[in-house]
Amino acid sequence: MLSRSSLKPQRSFVAAALLAGLIGFVGSIGHAQAQSMNSMPGMGKTDQKAEQKTASSTGTVTALNAAGKKITLDHAPIAAVNWPAMKMEFPTAASVDLSKVKVGDKVRFTVTGSGNNYTVQSVSPGQ
Repeated sequence: MLSRSSLKPQRSFVAAALLAGLIGFVGSIGHAQAQSMNSMPGMGKTDQKAEQKTASSTGTVTALNAAGKKITLDHAPIAAVNWPAMKMEFPTAASVDLSKVKVGDKVRFTVTGSGNNYTVQSVSPGQ
């Protein structure tokens, strides 16, 4: 007959096995999400050798971070980089003067980059 003290190591082993299985399951979910993200055109991993693209679009300024040189735009689809309409934050080039736009402005902008790393090169009020 087994005593309670002889069951403790078995319980620890079972608990460790369950935890390892759970960690593996959670890891596989993260991997599946990363694979899904990589299958979306223009939204996957950045290929360091990828060709730089330039694209223009229109959108609405939803947030500004002048100190951080960032702008958030709710933009129209950008066919040149296979992006659907969406809201995203972009870093801006040093030459971009964010004092010329304000939240709520409809703007025309140009981005350059590759993969999921694009920088706003110009932004001007009005569409």
